[in-house]
Amino acid sequence: MTIKYPGDQIRKYYKPTKEGGKERVVKKKKRGPGPEHVIQDNIRIALTMRGHTVYRVNVGQVKMEDGRTFHSGVQKGFPDLCGFRKGDGKMFFIEVKTKQGKRSPAQVYFAREIASKPVIYGVARSAEEALEIVEKELNRTEDVK
Repeated sequence: MTIKYPGDQIRKYYKPTKEGGKERVVKKKKRGPGPEHVIQDNIRIALTMRGHTVYRVNVGQVKMEDGRTFHSGVQKGFPDLCGFRKGDGKMFFIEVKTKQGKRSPAQVYFAREIASKPVIYGVARSAEEALEIVEKELNRTEDVK
């Protein structure tokens, strides 16, 4: 069993051993947010401060008691952020990547499919790029470095 305590960086628990005793297990320190998550937060803040409405798309998975994996969220390839512009209400989709990050085949497929629709789509590696994509209506369906 894992016990979480507020502010506790190291999680400890005991698991039974074959001999009937208890073995202390110490899990590694919890990592902070990854670099892509930090970029994503900066983009959300920048777009919101300019008056645009932004939604972060959550996905996840959990292992069920019977061994199956339950997936929640949108289809594979859906961008990290979506929303609509202030003023005209035009929808936008932003795929967030680090400087070295590459899109998955599912993300490339999504970009190709949405390119013909009357929406804005782009791959952003910074808040400045995301603002440019949304406000200048740049459809970036290719990875730009």
